[in-house]
Formats: sequence, structure tokens, C-alpha cells
Amino acid sequence: MPHWTPGNRCDQHRGTRCGITGRSAYGPKCRYRHYGPVCVKLSSYFPYTGRLILNGNEYAKRQAAKAGIGFVPLDNAFAAVDDVTAVQAICDGLGEGEITALAARLLAVLPYPFAAEDTAAGYRYELSVLQAEFSLTQVLDAPVTGRIFFDQLIRDNLDLGRPDRVSLIFDRKIMNRRRHPTPGRFRTRVITDGVVPSLHIDYKNSKIKQYHKLGKALRTETTINDTKDFGVAKGLSHLPELKEIGFTASRRLLDVQRISHDPAEGATALTALTQPVISPAGTRTAGMPITSSRVQALLAVLCVFRLLPHGFTNRDLRTHLAPLLGLTPEAMTSGQITYDLRRLRIHGLISRIPHSFRYQVTLPGLRQAFFLTRLTQRFLIPGLAELTDPSPPAPARLRAAARAYEASLDDLARQAGLAA
Repeated sequence: MPHWTPGNRCDQHRGTRCGITGRSAYGPKCRYRHYGPVCVKLSSYFPYTGRLILNGNEYAKRQAAKAGIGFVPLDNAFAAVDDVTAVQAICDGLGEGEITALAARLLAVLPYPFAAEDTAAGYRYELSVLQAEFSLTQVLDAPVTGRIFFDQLIRDNLDLGRPDRVSLIFDRKIMNRRRHPTPGRFRTRVITDGVVPSLHIDYKNSKIKQYHKLGKALRTETTINDTKDFGVAKGLSHLPELKEIGFTASRRLLDVQRISHDPAEGATALTALTQPVISPAGTRTAGMPITSSRVQALLAVLCVFRLLPHGFTNRDLRTHLAPLLGLTPEAMTSGQITYDLRRLRIHGLISRIPHSFRYQVTLPGLRQAFFLTRLTQRFLIPGLAELTDPSPPAPARLRAAARAYEASLDDLARQAGLAA
């Protein structure tokens, strides 16, 4: 956001004229063919300062289209581009010269507050940086699990706002025990009320915001509201220094962030277990839905078979599986057990011992079997029982909370009906 203040005014650069198309929260909104939408706000009081707000992404899109470079837009970012190097060069090319030329074009068509004698007396315009935002947008290869990943990222990085962590991100020394400590509130804010969850980290008047963008990308934005926070002058000629500071801070944040686990891996494992598997030859093997009574019985049997040093056979599986299903071993055919063995093997829960008809439980299979049986028997079933039983033997906190939630929804619906 360049800021116009009296100084040495640049030479007028004639070119595409600005047509006023409306107003924004900042002032008149203009549109240039090669710059995209820009906003202008001029003060009507001396010394007639002004603001110019332009969007670097819009500029990059217009320039990429002009150069014939194909791209897929993602709101205020690029989802994909045909020539990454060329688009990066366009983004890097938006600097002092282009912004100064745009300001000159605007001043040529907007009402000019200084008369000829004022200009002769030295009252001119020069540009300075009032606010600058630098962003990195990383498009995720699995957008469906992106929100899960970002929610976990927030939970694991709530301490990034502490002074020792902020100093790693902004590469600035934080003075807390001096006579004149570093000003600012060192905190990590997570905003979730009515919006997409976002992570905010503050340093003096500047901040970093990170959020899950449109369900497809991880967006990291560094906004510098006062160049003095980093010992940089406000002149537009110092924009390259601010750009280096902004992008470095965003990359440092990504470098110091940590995550206890990748939720995408868990989503992938759950999908691999519950969805059908189709072989290259077209053979379809059914999935294993964890709430199925037969699947739960199979998983419970695997927890027992892990203790067998020489593995288990078709007959062993039938002997242990039948009672869990309320059947006798004779009531289950060999073909049914073969079908179950195939499902367990295709989904990676068991493996066949070479040169034999015996099977052994894999380590991932044991972990999944143990976790999923405990999850179903000790969490899902008891929780659903509390929620669905109209008159449980003892008071249940979960059911009380559910009733309070339902009552709140009913109250809101009644209020909406009265307001209507």
C-alpha cells in the first residue's frame, strides 16, 4: 500500500487511463488493463496525502495473460501455472518502477491538489510504503485432507507467539529484561468464530497470518504495517528490503512449524481399509467397514493370532471366528473363510508365509486391529448407547450435553420464527 506524501514528484508517464468503476472501503476503485483493480484515496486537507492500494496477484495475472502463459487462478493466488519460472519473474518484477509509473498515471487523471505555483515552490509527491503484504501459497496435493492437516498444525504450534519463538521467525532479538523492552504483545491467536480457522502471530506492528485457503492450499501471509519495526526506511526504494524480510519470515515460520503426526496418513489408512480394492486385472476385493460385526470379529481374532509364532491356517481362523459371530465352526464353510483371508491379505492386515498355507499378522495389521476394536467397543458403542437410550440406568453426561445442545437449537429456531 504506497503512501503519497509531499516530496519530489515523478515525471508524468502517459499511458492507459484510469476509469473510475466504483468505490471500496479505501476510496475510489479504478481498473487498469495491465494492473487490475486498484484503489485510490486522496485527502482533501493539507498536505493532501493519498493512498494507492494495488494487488500484486492481480498484476501477475494480467501480465501472465498478456504473455500468453496459462494458469489456473485460486482467488488471490495461483492454483497452477504452465511456466512457473516465467510467472515468478513477473511477480519479482513488480517494484518501484512499475508502482511509480502507475501512480503517475493516476495523478495525471485525478484532481491535482497543487496549483502551478505550489509545484514551483516544491510541493510534489513522493511514494512511501504504508503497508506491505507478502504471501506464500502452497497448493495441497490432497485438498480433502487439507483441513484436517491444518487443524492439527494449529494444535501443535500454539507456542509460536512466545518471544523465543517469534525471534526465530522474524530474525529479531527480543528484549524482555531491559529497561526498554521490545514493544508489542507476544501471543499466538487462533480465530475460529464464524470463519475458516486461522493462525496469527504478532511482532510489534507486524503480523503473520496462516490459514487453509478455499480448502485447497496453505496460505501464509506476512503483513508489515510499520517498516521501522525492522529498521527500514519507508521510501518505496526500500521495497526490495521489505520483500526479503516478509518472504523470509513466512519461510521461517514454515521451517519452525512442527506437527506431531500427519492426519492425511490416517485418512489414507482408513480409506485403504474401508474401500474396495481393484487389482490391475479387474478383480474386486470388498472393503472392511469397521462398524461391521464380521469385520470387528476378524480384527479381534487377529489380536489373538499375533501370539502364534508359526502363524495360523484357514481352520484356525474358522475355529476362533465362529463363536464371535454366534455360530459353530461347522456352520461356516471353507469358502467363506477363504474370502475373509483374501480380504485381510489384500488390505495388508495379514501376509502369507512363503511355501505354506499359513498366515501371520503384519505389524500394521496388529496396530490397526487393536486400535479399531478398542475404538468401537469402548468409545463408539458406549457413546451411542448414551445418546440413543431414552432412559439410561444412570445419568449420562454425554446425553445431558446432547439434550442441552438440542434445546439450544430449538430456542434459536423459535427466536428465528419470532423475528420472521
